[in-house]
Amino acid sequence: MKIIKLLLPIIFIITACSTKDQFKVEGKIENAKGKQLYFEKLGLATSYPIDSVKLTDKGEFSFKGDRLNQPTFYLLNLPSSGLITLLLDSIETVKVFADADNFAGGYKIRNSIGSAYIQILNKQLLKLKSTVGELIKEYNVADKADAKKQQEVINKINDAIDNHKKFIGDFVMDNPRSFASYYALFQRWDDNTMVMNIMDKKDQIYYATVATSLNLLYPESERVKHLYNYVLRAKSEQRKEESWKSVIKNADTSSFPDIVEKNINGEVVKLSSLKGKVVILSFWASWDKTSRSANNSLKSIYNKYHNKGLEIYQVSLDRSKVLWENAIKTDNLPWINVSDLRYTESIPAKEYNVKRIPSNFIFSRKGEVIGKDLYGQRLEEKMRELMK
Repeated sequence: MKIIKLLLPIIFIITACSTKDQFKVEGKIENAKGKQLYFEKLGLATSYPIDSVKLTDKGEFSFKGDRLNQPTFYLLNLPSSGLITLLLDSIETVKVFADADNFAGGYKIRNSIGSAYIQILNKQLLKLKSTVGELIKEYNVADKADAKKQQEVINKINDAIDNHKKFIGDFVMDNPRSFASYYALFQRWDDNTMVMNIMDKKDQIYYATVATSLNLLYPESERVKHLYNYVLRAKSEQRKEESWKSVIKNADTSSFPDIVEKNINGEVVKLSSLKGKVVILSFWASWDKTSRSANNSLKSIYNKYHNKGLEIYQVSLDRSKVLWENAIKTDNLPWINVSDLRYTESIPAKEYNVKRIPSNFIFSRKGEVIGKDLYGQRLEEKMRELMK
């Protein structure tokens, strides 16, 4: 008995220390009886399972882990219902209350400032996606002959995107040392497209601000290193662009450089990969009425000669992937379409000294440019000549 009495205080101290050195996530999920809830750690490229629990009719759950040395992203994953992203720190005891029927959109968070910030950012992004989605529907039903109406809708879409970017910019400047700002900078429209653009100098200021601030606090963090190197690479690319400008300014198109850009699915497609085919290299933009009209003419030529060895490699001077992708699907464009989403600062357009859109170059099967800015009957005649 004396030994037990001596051991009890020691056990209590060990237990107390153990509790203080852990974080905890607990809460309750309504309407989730029998469902499996997964607790995952979010890495740079994927998430890693940590623990899981089968929910009872009470819907209660509890997960815990060792003290965090830096703010870390975790997920509550309820398959078929969605994800809740958490930003946890140190030894927080975070409480989450949700309903399986509106898991990702209607949850409540307690005792975690970082997680509350993430929720705010996600709600703003969902609001933006909803607004842009409705505007795209409005654009698609507008009379194609009413260019003024369509341009008004495009302006509204761009304003909505710019307003969201301003929200992110303000958030970052208010919270430069928060990993929530890192999260804000990497918000995505989809798997392939981020809302902010590191190559846009206005956006780049925010990336650099967060990278510098977090590097002072967490220089060994994998995420901080990733962000810091991401900014350095972007600045390096911009320096290369500046050095090209003097060459591009007076360049002709005698060298015909390769183009290596991504399509709407994020896949890299090289212009040089089409060697051996007759190629129409076309420059356009979803917001340009003349370009859209020229695409209609291109369709008949493509349909007529594609099986005989014709390919169209089209470069868009868009800045919004949403509008670019919508135009491709709405106009049913079947050929290769790529863009660096830099608007009038498009690198391929500069390399080919494109001064206006639409614009095109005609390549023979040997890769020689044998025509430029041919449209209508002239383009049809050239195709007949090449496809004999």
